[in-house]
Amino acid sequence: MVAEASNSDISSLHEFILEAWKEAGPSAWGWTGATEERVQELASVEYLKQLVSNPKLKVLLAKDRERIVGFAVNRRVDETTVELAGVIVLGRLTGMGIGTALMDAAMKAATAGGFKEITVKTESFNQRAIGFYEANGFKRIGLSSEELDGNRVDLTVLGRPVAKTERDVTDSGT
Repeated sequence: MVAEASNSDISSLHEFILEAWKEAGPSAWGWTGATEERVQELASVEYLKQLVSNPKLKVLLAKDRERIVGFAVNRRVDETTVELAGVIVLGRLTGMGIGTALMDAAMKAATAGGFKEITVKTESFNQRAIGFYEANGFKRIGLSSEELDGNRVDLTVLGRPVAKTERDVTDSGT
């Protein structure tokens, strides 16, 4: 089940981020450039409260019963574009459809928000993530580079049109 995060999810979200980090480690795809200190900051209750209450973000949680097993965030870029700013699934649960469920929810949220395009950035060496996004209708649209905690990371930028209606999302298989 995927649902939008609320303040009642903060404690569980804190635990999820720390568990996902511990399981993946600093060299894992999606965590490139992150340090223990940075992850502690991202998992802090104060930061998570700001994240969940930010009107430019839609925080989506995949749950197994009441336990968070996956996380995604849509970030409003401008009037027409939303960025899928992250999809994290517990490593031991990858390949079980959780990422796809989060992607579906992110696409539905983008459709409901009236956006025309959704973009995502991932490490250029992360062929698994790039393949996942391409399988969900994204096309490579550029390259960028960002500095994360003092580390330069090369990123592949992918994008796709947002369906016009929620039915288009369901019909397209995403």
